[in-house]
Amino acid sequence: MCPVSMVRKTAGFTLIELVMSIALMAIVATVSVGFVQQGSQGMIDSSGRQQLAATGYVVNEQVSRAVRDSLPGSVRTTPDGQCVEYMPVLAASIYTDLQVGVQVTQMSVVPYAGSGSVTGYVAVYPLSSNNIYSQSDPGALTPDTATLSGASGETTLTLGSAHTFPADSPERRFYLAGAPETICQDGNYLYRYRNYGFISDVNNLRAALPASAAAGRSVLAYPLQSNSMDIRYQPATLQRNGLVTIEFVLQHPDTGEVQVIAQQIRINNVP
Repeated sequence: MCPVSMVRKTAGFTLIELVMSIALMAIVATVSVGFVQQGSQGMIDSSGRQQLAATGYVVNEQVSRAVRDSLPGSVRTTPDGQCVEYMPVLAASIYTDLQVGVQVTQMSVVPYAGSGSVTGYVAVYPLSSNNIYSQSDPGALTPDTATLSGASGETTLTLGSAHTFPADSPERRFYLAGAPETICQDGNYLYRYRNYGFISDVNNLRAALPASAAAGRSVLAYPLQSNSMDIRYQPATLQRNGLVTIEFVLQHPDTGEVQVIAQQIRINNVP
């Protein structure tokens, strides 16, 4: 049998062993914290990428919905490529009788396929933004609005004032369009602007846009990389419809991660 003193000696541990144990525990704890930190950072990065992807989808969808069903000839962009202006189509149908080249106050039309009535600017054969936003007479767009009913059978559309349409539409098509709207990047935000009227010169468009929500500005998306929006418009030809190409960069405000997005949009309506 071992003496009592020997049992006590073998049952204890030295100071060196204690220090080594503490050091090993510290190493294990540091490694564990590193794993947890990396996992948490990975989740944060993944969440940031999902946020950017969702924002990119919103931007593409908002711009696509706005311009693809817009009035033919109404799409135009600012020289810096950061704004696109258009006129939304409210209703469309065909006319059965319209005198062109002379002032008229009414036209015989087939009601649009909808219920109720629609009020908007009347457009016949709108080819270019030059004679749309100037609201000239003669011109493809009336300077005043008219109301089209959803009645069945041929009806008469009375214009807001006498106007001269310079040319017939090959398909005898006419449109009722809403007031001009603009989608534009300002800083890190993408805005939609309404209620600013008709600006004949696109170079003066930015200065005329509303500066607050109360005046007609609404936020579409955030966060865009500053000055990254690039919008280009290709007018329609005999072989294809008009095309709008957008390219922009999203930048996460916290991680700084960027995502480049590009899309091409076909304008469905034709004169």
